[in-house]
Amino acid sequence: MHLLKLTKVLQAIDNSTLKRLQKYAHSPYFNVYSPSVELLDYMASIHPFFLERKCTVEFIASRCQSLNTYSHQMAASSRLVKAIEHFLALEEWQKEGNTVTRYKLKAFQEIGHMEEFTKGMARRMIYLDFDTEQNIDTFFDRHLLTELSLNGFQAKLKRTTQNDIMPVVHTLDAYYAIKKLRYLCEAINRKNNLGASYKDEHVPALLKTLEPYTNARFPYVYLFVNVYHLLSADNYEDSELYYKLIKYFVGKLGPTSTVIEAMSYAVNQTVHWNNKGFEEAGNEYLWWIEWKMKHDLLLEKQKLMPVTFRNIISIATTNGHKPEDIKKLIKKYSDYLPEEQKESYVAFANGLYFYSLKNHKRAIQNFLTAQEKEEPTFSSVIRRWQWMSLYECDRNDIDTLLNHLLSFEKFLHRHRKEMQHTKPVFEIFLKYSTELVKSSSREDVDRQLEALGYEVHFPGKPWLVEQFALKNKNTRTQGARANVLNNRN
Repeated sequence: MHLLKLTKVLQAIDNSTLKRLQKYAHSPYFNVYSPSVELLDYMASIHPFFLERKCTVEFIASRCQSLNTYSHQMAASSRLVKAIEHFLALEEWQKEGNTVTRYKLKAFQEIGHMEEFTKGMARRMIYLDFDTEQNIDTFFDRHLLTELSLNGFQAKLKRTTQNDIMPVVHTLDAYYAIKKLRYLCEAINRKNNLGASYKDEHVPALLKTLEPYTNARFPYVYLFVNVYHLLSADNYEDSELYYKLIKYFVGKLGPTSTVIEAMSYAVNQTVHWNNKGFEEAGNEYLWWIEWKMKHDLLLEKQKLMPVTFRNIISIATTNGHKPEDIKKLIKKYSDYLPEEQKESYVAFANGLYFYSLKNHKRAIQNFLTAQEKEEPTFSSVIRRWQWMSLYECDRNDIDTLLNHLLSFEKFLHRHRKEMQHTKPVFEIFLKYSTELVKSSSREDVDRQLEALGYEVHFPGKPWLVEQFALKNKNTRTQGARANVLNNRN
């Protein structure tokens, strides 16, 4: 099809936008090439199904007087695509109320209508002062308007000491500080969750600049200053202090755009600290899930992110929720999973449910069904739970248990590049799991249990401590029985 580029652009446009595009093209102000207008009207008549037989050179030539040759049609198509690009840019520009107002004020300034410029500037500044969000866009607009008011011909006429340009600098500093702090929050978040690189970029200076705005009157700044402290805290106690401030403010403001933006970091941190062994952080995560569901914020296009579903069920299981509660959570949220991933994630969730019931054979069956080839970290999580179930099903089947651990180790090695950040966590689990199977004497078990106690928390550590303690108790009992038998003999 010779008009392929044009048809692709038009197929991306809905009917209401297409009608506005036709009005734009027919307006003499925009001076759209007349054969392009004729081509647009024809294409609009067959939109959105551009059948090949209706888009041939001959068919279009029979319908459009000025497009009777291939070269005429290609020229009209090329110019029409450029006109559409201009139209779409204009549509986006009109959505930005701040930008439109600013350009209107600049136009008044350019034609020297200073009375209307001064009135409009005062109205806009008052509007910005009373903006409830006070987000990055507010700071940016305030800076540009300040710059506009202190530049231009009229400003230069005031040749006095009162003609101070420093407000432009101060508003630029404030905008720059909150913009940079916002990106640094994202950088720390990616470091914490993905192992991405992060460099502290003179944060104390940024916080000093934002000090006048770090209060309830400026919700965006207040929340993100606390988000920064939350993400950069070295320990759970310090992190919890800032978390509580954010949570209180969220409850006070409700689901505003500022709250939604900041809230995601608080939610991520609950998972971060839950993975480090703080059970109360996991319970906070489940609280956020309910809060988001209540305010219609949990689903995207009526679908639940699979990783969110996985976190919900995993945290409920590791934090000791009752099996019937886990089953209710599976039923409540599984229907919202994307169809292509639903089977494996529901199987994983059911595996956790049966594990909580101590029905380890059913758990193993579900974990085998759940194997996720496309996501090695999730597959490793499944393998960990599968091995724990195998161990609890038959801890004396040493060959099978060690073979599974060896297979797990090889899997981690194959996916070492994709799992640079998470691989060490699984490796330490494998190390102690191997020792759990191999340790036979009471001294071996005591030594491993002591070493495990010095390790920082990792997923699976509480289970390993429990199993080593149980093995320790069993070896002591067996030793005591052996002594009794020896004494009898």
